[in-house]
Amino acid sequence: MPEASPPFPVDRTERGLVHRASALFVAAGLLLVTLTACSTDPNANCDTALTSGSASDVIHVSGKFGEQPTVKFPTPVRTSTSQRTTVITGSGPEVHTGQEVVVDFSIYNGTNGQLIQTTKYDPTSASALVVGKTIPGLDKGLQCATVGSRLAIAVSPKDGLGASASSVGVSPTDTVVIVVDVNKAYLPAANGAPQPGRPGFPTVVIAPGGRPGVTVPTTNPPTSLEVAVNKQGDGKTVTKSDTVVIHYTGVLWKERTVFDSTWDSGTPATLQLSTGQTAAGTSLPKGLVEGLIGQKVGSQVTIIVPPSKAFGSQGSGPVPQNATLVYVVDILGIV
Repeated sequence: MPEASPPFPVDRTERGLVHRASALFVAAGLLLVTLTACSTDPNANCDTALTSGSASDVIHVSGKFGEQPTVKFPTPVRTSTSQRTTVITGSGPEVHTGQEVVVDFSIYNGTNGQLIQTTKYDPTSASALVVGKTIPGLDKGLQCATVGSRLAIAVSPKDGLGASASSVGVSPTDTVVIVVDVNKAYLPAANGAPQPGRPGFPTVVIAPGGRPGVTVPTTNPPTSLEVAVNKQGDGKTVTKSDTVVIHYTGVLWKERTVFDSTWDSGTPATLQLSTGQTAAGTSLPKGLVEGLIGQKVGSQVTIIVPPSKAFGSQGSGPVPQNATLVYVVDILGIV
């Protein structure tokens, strides 16, 4: 039921399907996902963002943004404090903890200059990660960077791979060099204009980080699919052929308890609407899919899903038979 958190960036194809990165990252835990939820406050300060220094400034990067860069630096590069030099400054929005971003990157051993891993630098196949859920040095390096930027990051050993470094030929004392292109960022939470509540609908209260709290009324649920817009976004309109990035919380109407929430892990779900499947292979109810079609990016919607458009008489995991479900969904972007 819950969307599994990928322990590394994942390739995202033009059809919106997501594939796991190579076993190299799996073995290294290079972009290790933590299990705690991230703050998604878009106004988070940039005190933890990295600044440039002697280690990051010696990383010379050439080539066009979005294309495989040429990276040169004198070896060894050593630093006890992670540093970031902005090679190209993008004009897009700032990136903050809790946001899913689409990136290309090249990773090097700073001691010997060896290339450890690189993405394809192909616009039809990029890598997605959640800021705050990778290694500390990369999280800090992405914090407050702007979309369209190319960054040269010198990751100190304490902010790097730790004990798992040896699995990719990196000593725990090595500095790691990462060159990152920030291609795209999805919203951390719905940012649309608040709308009046619908009578008889669950009440939604938003925590500072964006997570919704849901109170279900004591009345009987509606018998048909019902949708209310809590926040009206002004982004692109969602169509059935789209793959969307969403945060959602699912609540059982009768029991008034949460049975599923992407906010628990802090990792949004990537949902292919034509199949109802998430990138992690989770099947979401067709009623949820129907409720998203026609909505705009930036919106938050409450979708009441009757059993006939949910899990019916079979139920599923924590969802009992013939259960009416309530989903509060933040539409963060279209892949």
